[in-house]
Amino acid sequence: MNTENEIYFGNEDTFAIRYISGYTGKRKKYFFAYCHLVLGGQIIGDKEELCYLNAWTYSFNFLKEQIKNNFNSICHPEFNGRTDRELFELIWKANQCEDDYELEFVHLPVLDNRVWSNCYISIDETTDAFLITMTELNGKIKFLWEGWREPCPTDRIGKLFSVVVDRQFVIETMEKCLQTIENERLNYPIK
Repeated sequence: MNTENEIYFGNEDTFAIRYISGYTGKRKKYFFAYCHLVLGGQIIGDKEELCYLNAWTYSFNFLKEQIKNNFNSICHPEFNGRTDRELFELIWKANQCEDDYELEFVHLPVLDNRVWSNCYISIDETTDAFLITMTELNGKIKFLWEGWREPCPTDRIGKLFSVVVDRQFVIETMEKCLQTIENERLNYPIK
């Protein structure tokens, strides 16, 4: 990996995307690059892991469109006045069987599964080692994430983190990243 062309879109301390251009195949149909979310100063995923850019940009654009055009989908009255852990558990509980509920949070209501599908973030294999959610907070986006398994650093597994970011900043950052990728990928070297 050549980090000379490493770019961070956004603010590395709050919300950013780490991008290093990659390569394509002979038919210029399949593209690969290094793309990672950066939340609260933490790179989500293994820095050395390439992503299949076609799938990554599709999922990332879908997420951007949800934040931009369907922001109410990450709101719920039950989110009001909750701690970070309670918010996180409410979202996960909406996609769990009763046997999987955390005993400490069994008292929380079970929300419709749409809460989980709207608030859970999964972009591609780079995010697979983390449990990531988002909710609305006073017109901003609250990202909550927890390390789940390797390649997440061991000291972050099972620990919950959060950051609140301006919604418009997130949208503009995502759009700038997607536009740069779109402009660059046709010039990727063939491998």
